[in-house]
Amino acid sequence: MEDEVERFPVLRFSKEDRINAELAVAKEFLFTIFLNDRELVTLICSPGNLRYLAVGFLASEGLLESKDEIKKMKVDDWLGTAHIEIEEGNKTNDSFFNKRLIASACGGAATFYSAADAATPKVESSVKISPDYVFALVSEFQHGSRLYLATHGVHSAALADGKDILIFSEDIGRHNAIDKIFGKCLLEDIPTNDRIVISSGRVSSEILHKVAKRGIPIIVSISVPTSLGLKTADKLGITLIGSVRGKKMNVYTNPDRILS
Repeated sequence: MEDEVERFPVLRFSKEDRINAELAVAKEFLFTIFLNDRELVTLICSPGNLRYLAVGFLASEGLLESKDEIKKMKVDDWLGTAHIEIEEGNKTNDSFFNKRLIASACGGAATFYSAADAATPKVESSVKISPDYVFALVSEFQHGSRLYLATHGVHSAALADGKDILIFSEDIGRHNAIDKIFGKCLLEDIPTNDRIVISSGRVSSEILHKVAKRGIPIIVSISVPTSLGLKTADKLGITLIGSVRGKKMNVYTNPDRILS
């Protein structure tokens, strides 16, 4: 965690006095991904688990489906670069590279909308969960973020099954936190079908496309969805649960997966 935090002096004011203090601040890091020796994108992120982030980002963008497609990968944590070589094909045509951009840390700019997103298949799953499980899951999730507790400046994401949190991730970008989970799953052969994603951030349409591509039927957030996020979740057959606080939550779409 220390590599993802910097300490800065501050002057703290209150009604009673003012004091000199030192606070932990989440580190902001530039990470550039090169695909087949061509610069693809620069992500603004937290500097942890960059290998997972690179692979998860490529998978979310439809450029990578299996770790077997990776011919070579070199990640330099110091320089903030990833050089990845995959098989040439339609997924790596010039039009994609022309859309290269610097992604916002917390905005939706990290995702390139394409025909692949329009063709994202609907999620079919018989998984059902209870409200009590959601409340317990979110409580565990909120207590699992050491980086957030230290800085209050990052987003968290997690992958869970019907019992436990399996993977936990943190990043200054909500998209990055989810991509780090999926990168770990892809590289370590961890199944994602019929599982649950938990996020601390708002749920927008591109987040829904990410989870649908991994066959995930349920997403839970302590924040809220956007209007297009709701429409996308409904279209893709995903149960979207938001505004989870204490013993309250909103089930926005596909409520049949919630046990009475």
